[in-house]
Amino acid sequence: MTSAPIDRAGAHAWTALVLTALAGAVDGAGFLSLGQQFVANQTGNAVLLAVAVSGELTGRGDSLSAIGPLCSLGGFAAGTVAASLATRRHVLTSFGVPALLVAEVVFLALAGLSGNFNVAIALAAFAMGVQSIHAARIGLAGVTTTVLTGTLIALSVNLSGTRDDLRSARLQAGVWAVYLVGAGLGSVLAHAVSFSAVCWTAAAVAALMAVAGFIEDRLQG
Repeated sequence: MTSAPIDRAGAHAWTALVLTALAGAVDGAGFLSLGQQFVANQTGNAVLLAVAVSGELTGRGDSLSAIGPLCSLGGFAAGTVAASLATRRHVLTSFGVPALLVAEVVFLALAGLSGNFNVAIALAAFAMGVQSIHAARIGLAGVTTTVLTGTLIALSVNLSGTRDDLRSARLQAGVWAVYLVGAGLGSVLAHAVSFSAVCWTAAAVAALMAVAGFIEDRLQG
């Protein structure tokens, strides 16, 4: 008796929603606990970096520090490059794309263990960079888990499109909703417990998703 085929599109949609919620939670917790720095939303970090640099150039006494945004941008970029190279060069072929979630788990756990703000920012941002490549590899058009501006644009376009476009729009709207909920829950947990608790919770969820991904790949094989 053969097993029923897995609906990959549906499974990937749920994966994107859960990963977006995790990104929102880590972002909200990081902003609250790590000196108002983003670890997933790099558009926000680009603004923070520009404000910090302009403050230094103009000699404003209330200027932000550029170290945090640089750690986040650098960590995120390193995560995306490492994950992209690992999958493009088939380093992870034997384990499949879910192996990227294992890397995310490791770096989120390390971020939770770090006692240094800037190191925690860089490690968490690295994990979010890896997650972004995972989202790209599963191939859901117009959906990312950490760059919601592009998702909003795709949602606006799809709302005036075909029936298939409207189905995509529902997922894109869901991505926005779960990011907001995740960011709120992450900030609450960080305030009530710690940033580390948010990282470890997110790592645990990502670990469960990695196991599910490996099982799915095995069933499809």
